[in-house]
Amino acid sequence: MFKTKISKVLGVVLTAAMVLSMFTVATPVAAANQAWSKISLPGSGSTGGYVVSAPGARFDSIGQLEWNADKTAVYATAEYDGDLCVFKSTDAGRTWKMVFQDGVTTTLAGSYIFDICASSVNANEVYFTDGYDIYTTKDGGVTWNRLSNVYIWADDNDWSVVPEGVIVTLDVGYAGGSKYVFVGTASFGSYTAQNGVYMCTETAFGMPWSDLAIATQGHSWDYCNVWDVMVDPTDFATKQGIIAVASECDGVSAANTNTYITAKYFGNQWNQAAICKDAVVLQDNTADVTSVYHAELWLPSDFSSSLTSGKFQAWLALATFSGQGDVYLWYGGADKTIDLNVSGLGSETEVSDIDGAGGVGTAKLIIGGYLSTATDVPSTWYSADGLTFTKTSKAPTGDDGWYNAEVTVLALADFATSGKALAGTGGWDCGVSYTADFGKTWNQISMMSQAITEIDNIAGNLFIVTYDYVEGSVWRLTNGVYERVFSTSMVSESGYIDVAVSPAGDAVFVADLGGTTIWRSLDNGQTFTAQVSSITTAGGTAINSWFVSNANTILVGGSGVVYQTSTNGVLWFGRTCSVGTVTSFAVSTDGSTLVAAGSDGKVSKSTDGGVTWSTASAAAPTVSATSLVTFQNGSNSVVYLTGNSGDVFKYDFAATTPTWTQIDNVVTTGNTFDSGSYADVDEGVGIFSGIASGGNVLYVLDGDWDNLIRITNVGTSYKAGIIDAPTGASDAYKLIGVAAPGANMLYGIFDDELYVYTDKMAVPVANVQTTKVTTEGFTITWDALNVDNSNVTVGYYVIVTDAATAVKVAYGSPTGIVVDDETTATTLKVTGLDEDTVYQISVWAVDPVMSFVGTASVSTQPEKLTYNFNLMPTNGASNVPVNPVFAWDSVSTAVSYDLVLSTDPTFADATKVLATKNLTTNYWAYDGTLDNSASYYWRVRVNTANSTSEWFPAVFTTVKADAAPVEVNNPPDITLEVPQAETPAYIWLIVAVGAVLTIAVIVLIVRTRRVV
Repeated sequence: MFKTKISKVLGVVLTAAMVLSMFTVATPVAAANQAWSKISLPGSGSTGGYVVSAPGARFDSIGQLEWNADKTAVYATAEYDGDLCVFKSTDAGRTWKMVFQDGVTTTLAGSYIFDICASSVNANEVYFTDGYDIYTTKDGGVTWNRLSNVYIWADDNDWSVVPEGVIVTLDVGYAGGSKYVFVGTASFGSYTAQNGVYMCTETAFGMPWSDLAIATQGHSWDYCNVWDVMVDPTDFATKQGIIAVASECDGVSAANTNTYITAKYFGNQWNQAAICKDAVVLQDNTADVTSVYHAELWLPSDFSSSLTSGKFQAWLALATFSGQGDVYLWYGGADKTIDLNVSGLGSETEVSDIDGAGGVGTAKLIIGGYLSTATDVPSTWYSADGLTFTKTSKAPTGDDGWYNAEVTVLALADFATSGKALAGTGGWDCGVSYTADFGKTWNQISMMSQAITEIDNIAGNLFIVTYDYVEGSVWRLTNGVYERVFSTSMVSESGYIDVAVSPAGDAVFVADLGGTTIWRSLDNGQTFTAQVSSITTAGGTAINSWFVSNANTILVGGSGVVYQTSTNGVLWFGRTCSVGTVTSFAVSTDGSTLVAAGSDGKVSKSTDGGVTWSTASAAAPTVSATSLVTFQNGSNSVVYLTGNSGDVFKYDFAATTPTWTQIDNVVTTGNTFDSGSYADVDEGVGIFSGIASGGNVLYVLDGDWDNLIRITNVGTSYKAGIIDAPTGASDAYKLIGVAAPGANMLYGIFDDELYVYTDKMAVPVANVQTTKVTTEGFTITWDALNVDNSNVTVGYYVIVTDAATAVKVAYGSPTGIVVDDETTATTLKVTGLDEDTVYQISVWAVDPVMSFVGTASVSTQPEKLTYNFNLMPTNGASNVPVNPVFAWDSVSTAVSYDLVLSTDPTFADATKVLATKNLTTNYWAYDGTLDNSASYYWRVRVNTANSTSEWFPAVFTTVKADAAPVEVNNPPDITLEVPQAETPAYIWLIVAVGAVLTIAVIVLIVRTRRVV
């Protein structure tokens, strides 16, 4: 649609219809060109891979993360939309598929999924428990079934001690054709509960349960809680080894509680000294550990239950209510564990999960938990040797999880070498996070509690600022994958955040809009550090407009002042800049010049990094309260200005008398090419100058009409066209561009959605040529403009102009008729022109937007020689002398003539060419002797200052050998001028020959006369 003043009136009437069209859903596609394409942001729900929450269906906590048997899929438990769910990922946690949801397939008896475990032999077999029931899938989560219920079984079979707590841990072991499921039960905060380890023979009829009597066989425990249970991973089939973490209590007080790692082998009782005796867990290796609420054992890949192997070793992650959590090292057969004090002596860590890679001597561990002094701040630690730990520097986000602390971790398949792992967090701001540096820094990648309800800005390639109802986020897009690298939940901020990337791409900044803090990242947004001071040190009060000039130089706009730092906030200074309230900044392509625009509609420049500012320009004709400025790409003096009051202006600081020139209300493109319609800006909300081959191209986003005005410039000639808003979109908000030769990439925010437009028409139409040139026309050809988009049909427009008079004599049309029209072909025939005339050809691609002009210059041919030009010898002549003279009427516009003499009628055989001449005269005498009675071929053409005519060929036959010779003398100093339309040349030649013969006769008579 081309915007005219009438269309603006109609636009008011059409507003309601446009609003209805906004609700269509655009399919995420790759970045196309010459058409807006929606960029897929992190998605919610099943079609979005559960990367973020839907606004009305939040993730509230992430539970366990578990590999399947062959590590082709990760399973995770989480609460989503108030339901307990199981998710499955086949891309290492980037996206998920919901495979179980409470309320859809069944109703869970418990209120939390306490544990999930995968079969060690079957990649499609997984188990989880809600504390009361155990669910299993044998087909990768397609269908689920319940196992026999241990509580019901205990009641029905009259067990003397029925488990009183909930199932908090489970594992599966295989022995021959038998499959055994082991569970441990516990009662949180209770010291008088009867719990234990129980086994279900899944493959037996009825799935019978057995009490493994952990409290009474090998122990004399009054009360018991079991926090973790696992089978020996290396030789369960032969040794039937079971390892458990359990707390016993006398039922009097928590102070009388002890926690042990205990094991049983070969069906024997627990705590057998000859096989594996109990090891008590002691805080700092001295104090009993009480009030446990979570435990996880990690066994190395070469674990061996032989007491003499040196590999009977495991690591225990423990979380407690009593501030005694930590990582403990266990040796089978030892009396007690070793407290590794991951946070150092005196700093206890509630560790909720542990994972790793490697064997006993090569173990690399990742753990997750909370400091006991900061139970709402998730943390992770890494150990390269299994003994010493380093705390994360950028933790996963989250808050209080289940029982105030829960951080689950999962080492990815190549963790030992790559440091890649996942972490799940609970509470507000929970999600699945990713690390590729052994847990030093984490970014959230999926299952995030945040929704995306608003997009505010983009920067670089590609950082995106989004908001939900509470938090703001900065996303980084790398190789098609989004990671949330910054969140307002990570910092203290006052308002909205914004992101900017330095022109060199070596720094990323986040600013607190409305506040005073700016954070910088020197590792592509992986980590951010706040500046040491803010604009308040220079009298500033709030960041509204700001600009990053380089990795250390930042500008913040104030009222009549620019706050400037060249030390990344170590020192801030207030610099006078008299443009009103500064609303926009720009930097020249070479980085040498900065410019600021303000509410007065004026601009001021700085050539010293913003330290000093020039006297402000005069106000632009349309004064805008929010002016936006940009440099012409490649220039450090020409700037363009727009604003919320509309219009676009050009200003050149280097001009002798700089003035503002409006450039948007100029002729448009398309079928009305070269017409009087306008493409004007009514509300400029974004401006960007791109790279163009053949001139300059400027893009201005119109917030009133919600489309993009595209202005091309060659010299002083501006032409504007319109790029419509994305289909179904309105509410144009922001424009950001990435300049590239012939393919500028534009990012636009419409309706809180992000779109991309790649402009591949910022180039001239290539290879404009002419063929089949005649005296009255020619055929024009050019290369198709390749926009790499099969959905776009490019339309071209051709103008032919008389080079001498600049008068347009032909307009492009597929039929060659002289009309004002557009063609989609790449060939155009033009006829009805004057002969021997120079014409200038201009070819544009004008649909969907205008390219730059491709040009060619061509001249129609002069009239070729014909029989009427008195050729001698004439075509078909016979008895021509063997020493012929060639002549023809002169042409007034000729600058030379070309003549070829040959015995080949096609003139193609070079060996048969007798003469090739370029002559300034209209005659030529052959300087050799031809054969008698032979046929010869000659041709001649005219060369003018503009062009060359076609050849005129002729043939003649020489005289017979016995014919009387006619001697012709043609002295070289005799020049014959044969004017056009005068006595034919051959007549004068006959007269000359007759005169010579007459003189000869007279001389002969005189000499023979005798005197008498």
